[in-house]
Amino acid sequence: MSDEPKYGATWNGINPLTGQPYKWGDPVYYDMPVAPSPEMEVNMLFHVSLAFATMKDNDLDDKATHVATMMAANATIFSSPPFPVANLTTAQGNFHTAIAVAADGGKPLTADKKNKRAILIGLLRQYAHYVEGIQNITPTNAALSGFDIIVAGKHPAIALMIPVILNITNEGPGKLRIKLQGVKGASGFEYQVTVGTGKPAYAGRFSSTRDNVLTGLISGTTYAVQVRAQGGNNQVSDWSLPITIMCS
Repeated sequence: MSDEPKYGATWNGINPLTGQPYKWGDPVYYDMPVAPSPEMEVNMLFHVSLAFATMKDNDLDDKATHVATMMAANATIFSSPPFPVANLTTAQGNFHTAIAVAADGGKPLTADKKNKRAILIGLLRQYAHYVEGIQNITPTNAALSGFDIIVAGKHPAIALMIPVILNITNEGPGKLRIKLQGVKGASGFEYQVTVGTGKPAYAGRFSSTRDNVLTGLISGTTYAVQVRAQGGNNQVSDWSLPITIMCS
């Protein structure tokens, strides 16, 4: 009659059959049943999109501003970037100025703008590779960098069409009502307004094409209004053509 098997022991422990330390080749017995090892959670693979390199100048300017803001706000996650966020902010500011100056024309000014654009894209690429390489980072946390995240196994989003502003009317002092033609696949619509040659300002976001009323505007001021569609996975369309109106 064989002895009841024993369970549990650790390597270099005592062999319960001999009372001596285990030797190479000895059968291993255990003092208690061994629970199966839990499967380690594997983070879903993802990539940081580098599509910012093909953005139009103003959109790239906005993207760099957003990334710098988000990286600074979430410094506990992005604690060891390849260079300080202030460097990115400086490059973005230089590019922003170059865009405005180059608008006046001239090959030297345009060349300077292109050079500053290339510098900014290079810095963004370094940050993108840094975010993607952080050990055990999840897609959710990676998105807190301000970059667009592409999750492996998901089909790429269909490019969103540009929405069309059909009509703008004054709703009251400091308010403009927008009649909008929506686009398929959009989850919302974001507006921006521009006064003269100034920089576009955020004017609100709406989840549908109905009741899009911009508020907080200044009576007697002429605004150029634009809209773009937003979709899943941080997808956005290009901005619509500007429609100019004086706010009552």
